[in-house]
Amino acid sequence: MDLKYLIILLTFLHSGLHAITASDDWSYSGEHGPEHWPGICVTGKMQSPINIATENIVKTDFGALKFIKYDSEFSWEVTNNGHSVQIKLVAAPTYQLVRIPIHLEGANLPSTYILDHIHFHWPAEHTMDGKRDVLELHFVHYNNQYKNASIASQHKNGVAVVATLFELNKENNSEIMPILERMRPLSNNTGANVTSITTKIIPRFFLPKDHTTYYHYDGSLTTPGCQETVMWYILDEKLLISDMQLNIVKNIGTINGTLGYNYRPIQTLGERKVYHHLTGYSIAITHSYNLLYVCFSLFLSTLLYLK
Repeated sequence: MDLKYLIILLTFLHSGLHAITASDDWSYSGEHGPEHWPGICVTGKMQSPINIATENIVKTDFGALKFIKYDSEFSWEVTNNGHSVQIKLVAAPTYQLVRIPIHLEGANLPSTYILDHIHFHWPAEHTMDGKRDVLELHFVHYNNQYKNASIASQHKNGVAVVATLFELNKENNSEIMPILERMRPLSNNTGANVTSITTKIIPRFFLPKDHTTYYHYDGSLTTPGCQETVMWYILDEKLLISDMQLNIVKNIGTINGTLGYNYRPIQTLGERKVYHHLTGYSIAITHSYNLLYVCFSLFLSTLLYLK
């Protein structure tokens, strides 16, 4: 075979192999761990996750996040992609005549954001005042101006991720137990695999009952390529999970054995601001300002009277 064509063939084969194994050339430890992730993962200035220092937050009222159709039932499939457990909603409720996709709106979102998938990190990626919870769930949405999440992640504010944190509890969380039980077949397996679930899932069960209060900042994806195009919303109220339930998730297998943890280390906040939304914050600030103004006016009036 001509040397020129041999080189072209080898280059093609190498490119194809790289395309197939691209999702496996990074990990959470060792020579492919976070400190060796490429490009903007290392050089970026708006990386995630972060530690949320509550004493340094900016209090504001962005308005509530609106979770549209999160209380409906959906068919779903679970994927073990070697890095996490991913839940994908694959069908709208059969009783719906118009299949409007489940989506997120409200707050300071510039558009409507369609839910792409849900996945888990154990222990949690974001920390609160240095404390790391046992589990963090990400609802990954993409701006409906774009065709899909992959394209949206290349554009500013293309992705919106809502994070639910979990605290350890002695009792099982009965609402999420049916979902976790159906994830059990992925435990102790190796390699990437998909399990289709014939029963229905209600996404709202993975949200705390009060999901009106949240922390917000601008950041990145927490996996390569770490695109800095994510609007983050970390819900204030947490869900509970038992040791037994947590172990279902933690026993997910990979080609290198059980995936013991899959969180990225905390990244530098830099010049960014972290906002805490609570309805009425702006009103409370206005009232405080007005009270201070009244007190100051009375003080000046007293000084003038004494003169």
